[in-house]
This record gives sequence, structure tokens and C-alpha cells, in this order.
Amino acid sequence: MNKLKIAMFGEFSVTYKDNTVSEHSKRSKKLWLLLQYLVVHHNRAVAQSELIDILSREDEGVNPTSALKTQIHRLRDILSELGCETPIIVCINGAYSINSEIELEIDAEEFEKAFKEASSNEDPDEKLSLILNAVNLYTGDFLAKAAYESWVVPLNTYYRSVYSKAVHIAVELLSTMGKLHDIIAICSKASAINPYDEFVHYSHIKALAELGDQESAKRQYETVTHLMMTKFGISPSKELIELYDTAIKSKKSVKSDIDAVISDLLEQRQVSGAFFCEYQIFKHLYQLEIRDAQRTGASINICLLTVNGSDGEMPAQNPLNKAMQRLQDCVSRSLRGSDIFSRYSVSQFVIMLSNTNEQTGDLIMKRIEKAFKRENTNKDIELSYTFKTTRRNEYD
Repeated sequence: MNKLKIAMFGEFSVTYKDNTVSEHSKRSKKLWLLLQYLVVHHNRAVAQSELIDILSREDEGVNPTSALKTQIHRLRDILSELGCETPIIVCINGAYSINSEIELEIDAEEFEKAFKEASSNEDPDEKLSLILNAVNLYTGDFLAKAAYESWVVPLNTYYRSVYSKAVHIAVELLSTMGKLHDIIAICSKASAINPYDEFVHYSHIKALAELGDQESAKRQYETVTHLMMTKFGISPSKELIELYDTAIKSKKSVKSDIDAVISDLLEQRQVSGAFFCEYQIFKHLYQLEIRDAQRTGASINICLLTVNGSDGEMPAQNPLNKAMQRLQDCVSRSLRGSDIFSRYSVSQFVIMLSNTNEQTGDLIMKRIEKAFKRENTNKDIELSYTFKTTRRNEYD
């Protein structure tokens, strides 16, 4: 029996034996929409009126029925390039359909079938095999180039949801089996497809840490944190932060040469300005300062810088990102090398000043505020700060 292999995920294509036609070729988008709709509804004949509705009506004065017949004719010409002996599109009582005499192998249907079989299978090995098959079949959004068509949107959302569930199941199974490299491979692909899924990021970082690759785990966390704050406008969850806290505890090999240890501790590049670090590192350094202050009686000076809109609300993501980058540059240039700061939230930086009293600290904040006003070109964005000096008796 003749068989057409049809890819619905990522780039749409139809393959017969060694021949393939795809939407990558320079053909009218209407032709591909027409074929995609017929494939999605391949179990029935689709009325002409229904097909006319899914095609745009930009050409005024053109008879829609005649236009549809012209499109069908052109589509058949494209499909003839496959060399299939059986007509692929047939007309039945004025309605069109994919020829039922042709066997179809559609990746979206194979994906859904594998997921359902995996979900009902109780054997761990068989379940894993099925779910990995489903994960591998999903290579991108459903009909990605037509993703904004009204009839594609719910299908794309559905398949994305199923893919996310499949990835979660696969990761959980692989985790119980200790297959960390496989988890990393799946999470790398899944995070590229759906960067919103924090479970995937968490699992990726955790697997790297469990393999002993704390440096890669740290870099992955930093990448994810930056992505969340700058693109999605959210801070990392408590669980992700706690995971990072354990992932940065690197296990170093034993070294007998103290010079080698010191070389490892020193920064490998020349830096100027204040020390910028991840918030978890900032917390550790702050806690060390508290211990020292309890012994010496020194005070600790903390400042919180906040970016707001002129209306008091948080700015939109794009202008907020630009403002936060400018503010980071201003803070770095305005402070000493011994001062420490970190990104506290989507719209805030926290600063710890060393050997500074409240009066001097306020002057430093005003210097940062002045620098930011000079650098910030968006007058709808404002900077505010709060400053607090914590003294010895407040630690007890």
C-alpha cells in the first residue's frame, strides 16, 4: 500500500519513498494551509465552504469557489512531484479529502499514540521506551509557520502541553534509573522548545550537579536566571535557588601546592568597579559579614535599588531590561572594588557597602541615582532606593 510520511512538527513536509515536498520551498502559503487542513482532517471529506473559510479572502471580486478549485489544482501539481501513483487529493460529492487508499504516517498522531500508550503502561522499561519515542517525535511547534492561524492555535497548545507532560514523565523515570546524561540531553532540547518550564531547568541543573559538574550547573543556573528576569519578568523559584545553593559547592581534587590553590582562588581577568555576583553568593557573603560584625562591632550597610515606572507600576519588560542593564553599569562604576551587589529581583539590585557609615552610604546612593538619571533616556522610568545600617545589637 502507498504510504505518505507527513511531518507536522516544526517544518511541514510530505514524503513519498525518496521524494519530499515541504513548505520550505517558495510556494504560496495558502497552498500549504490548504494541504495542512486536509491532513489534520484526513478522516473525513471537507466541504468547500469550510476550506474557503480557512483561506484568506484578500482578493476582492474573485469567486471563492473558483479560487478554491484553482488552489486545489496547484496543490495537486505540487504533490505530483512526489511521484505517488495514486491521486493524493480526491473530490467526493463536491468535498475534498486525502485519498483513503493512501496510508498516512503522521508524526503528530504517532506522538500522541506513543504518549497514551506510555501513560497506561506500568512496566518502567516499556514506559520509558514509549515516552522517549514520544519525546523524540516532537521536534518543534505543531505547524510552526501557521501557528497563528485560528484553527492551529488550540492544536499547537494541546501538543505543547502533551510534550511537556511527556518530558516530565521521561525525566522522572530517568532520574529513578540514574540516567543523568539522558536527562541532560532531554532537558537541553526541551528548554529550547519551551523555555518557560522551570521543572526542566531544575532537572537539568540537578543532573549536572549530580554528575559532579558544578561549573556547568552554575553556568546553566545563571543562564536560566537571566532568561527568567530579562525575558519573562519573573524571579527564580525558591526551589531553584536552593538547588543552586547546593550546586555551587564544588568538590575540588586534593592539591598539595598552596600556590596552585591561591591561583585557583584569584580572578582570572582584570576587573574594575564593584563585585557583581549571584544572589545566593551575596547571601553567603552577607552572613560572613554578620559573623565578623558580631565579633568586631562593625555595622553592615545594605541598600535596595528599585526601578519603577513614573506611574508607580513596574515598566514593560523591554524598557525594564534596558533600564536594569544601565543601572547595573552605573552601580558597578560608582562603587569600590570591595563593595558587593547582586540582582535581587526583576526590578531591583541589592548592595552591601563595606567600611561605610550611614551618611557616606547615602552620598553613594545619590551618586548612583545621579549617574542613572544621566544614562537613562526613558523619562517614564524612575529609580528609588532605601538604605539601612545594621548595627551590632541588631544581630543578637
